[in-house]
Amino acid sequence: MNHALLFASMAGLGTGPLVARAAKARPQMLAFIDGFVLVTIGGLVLLDVIPHALEHRDLWAGLFMLVGFTLPNLAERLFRFGVQQTHTAVLLLALVGVAIHSALDGSALAQSDANPSSLIGYGVVLHQLPVSLMVWWVLSDRPRSVTWFVLSLMALTTVVGYFAEPTIFAVLPDRAGVWFEAVVGGSLLHVIAHPAHSHAHDDEHGHGHAHDHEHGHAHAHDHDHAHGAPDPVDAEHDEIRLDAHTRVPNGIGALLGISLLVVLHISQSGHGDASLRAMWTTFEGLAMESAPALLVAYLMAGLVHAFVAPGKLAWLNRGSTLRQGLSGMALGLPLPICSCGVVPLYEGLVKQGVSTAAAVAFLIATPELGIDAVLMSVPLLGAPFTIVRVAAAATVALVVALVMARLAAPRTATRSLPMAEAVVSLSLRTRLQTAMRTGFADMVDHTAPWILVGLIIAALLGPLMQGSWMTRLPGGVDVLLFAAIGLPLYVCASASTPLVAVLVAAGVSPGAGLALLITGPATNMATIGILSRLHGQRFAYAFAAAMIVAAVAIGLLVNVVLPAASLPTLSQASLDTTTSLELFSVLALAALYAASVLRRGARGFLGELRMSHA
Repeated sequence: MNHALLFASMAGLGTGPLVARAAKARPQMLAFIDGFVLVTIGGLVLLDVIPHALEHRDLWAGLFMLVGFTLPNLAERLFRFGVQQTHTAVLLLALVGVAIHSALDGSALAQSDANPSSLIGYGVVLHQLPVSLMVWWVLSDRPRSVTWFVLSLMALTTVVGYFAEPTIFAVLPDRAGVWFEAVVGGSLLHVIAHPAHSHAHDDEHGHGHAHDHEHGHAHAHDHDHAHGAPDPVDAEHDEIRLDAHTRVPNGIGALLGISLLVVLHISQSGHGDASLRAMWTTFEGLAMESAPALLVAYLMAGLVHAFVAPGKLAWLNRGSTLRQGLSGMALGLPLPICSCGVVPLYEGLVKQGVSTAAAVAFLIATPELGIDAVLMSVPLLGAPFTIVRVAAAATVALVVALVMARLAAPRTATRSLPMAEAVVSLSLRTRLQTAMRTGFADMVDHTAPWILVGLIIAALLGPLMQGSWMTRLPGGVDVLLFAAIGLPLYVCASASTPLVAVLVAAGVSPGAGLALLITGPATNMATIGILSRLHGQRFAYAFAAAMIVAAVAIGLLVNVVLPAASLPTLSQASLDTTTSLELFSVLALAALYAASVLRRGARGFLGELRMSHA
């Protein structure tokens, strides 16, 4: 071992105080570090810890990761409480926890030095700086000798853990290495989930949380998003608040972190684990096949927004219940809104007096039949499955809307129906500019995180699903299982498309995949909660039951009329083959997503995934 990671770890601990002093006058520096650490540590855990746990199908690894995530939070709370309340016993207990955590870090460094394919040591090195910042700020009102003592204790126990690692693991079970990585990975995720915040800086300059609340609207996202996503920063939590001056540095740090991950991936590609190579191959193949369709979808979404007038809402309540359901479905079809945005729009329609049939059909059809999801289905699932998917989504939306209309209690509008403003005659140039901004900025901001999550989950599960028991379930059982799995999920249709493509390629029946595509985007805990609040629990549970019954029925029918043999397969050869169009498209898509990260900052970009949108 050359001890390079150990020396780098010591340097990270010692750099914290210097950065803390500089950050008081330069908040952009802290935002840059936060974005860099957020992406690199999260990426390293994703690239190293999770693939190992999935490869061994080890449930214990997941539990150990949860322990690693939880214990540092407990130690940090004890640490803060001991400092603020001068409880010596609590502070000593917290110091013991800090020492144990540092010893685990040292052991992880030793494992990475001994095993070049392991990336967890890099994550330990990177997390030392934010940990050092946290210690420095928590102890800001204590003598500096106390702060340096704590940092020195962390350094010493890191060294002890580093050199004691071979002896310790020699007497532990074989699987202890995977469990240990999971604990360290969980603790690293804790660091990025709870970024250090300079309370001392707030106190000195009078810019505490009250200031943030007062000026919250000034820092809102520049665009008027369709589904009313809140500002990604939560001032009630101990987080860095991004504003117009810190979003870009935060985004630059994140992009630099992504670059580092790519370099590490390339350097490890020759001797990395088979599970990691399979994950990357699946991810790259899915991204290449999806990119052209996504670019077309963003363009079409922008054009629809700029050139298709929404009209007045009164027409949704005209005619029979069947016509109202068809009207609600027609309203939702062209809208570029995924499941993360349709729930608040549904609530708005209900409060404006739109009929239950129209509102429920809109709630189901809008995320199910998004332009991006439909176009992604063609290369990943084939044209026949895409046609079946669209027809099934429309059928489910209409049938469930009619059922719920019969169950709904009569109600009145909470306010009069506001009609859409008359369409102002705009020049072609203005409309095209609006289309480009909506399609390639606003739409990207809202869908990019979900699409990336869908691709990552599909890449992780792809190798795992090969030969899994889930691919060998009796006919009909898998349809019911995947319909139930999709019920609590909070995932856009575009994110679930690559996941279903991987599942079907692994042996899951087309009907089961379709059932997941139906229940996943249209039903989740946020949807059930809103329906329960607006209509009562009976209505919400009936909606969930109707969705499952409809999804299972259509899934069983699809297994009869559309055998798996008729679907395209994600073979290794197809994943490795890249056309010039796919390469250009994925580069253009990467540029759009990078621009979104710069506009919103890394935490604002990832904040789109939070269920608080509903």
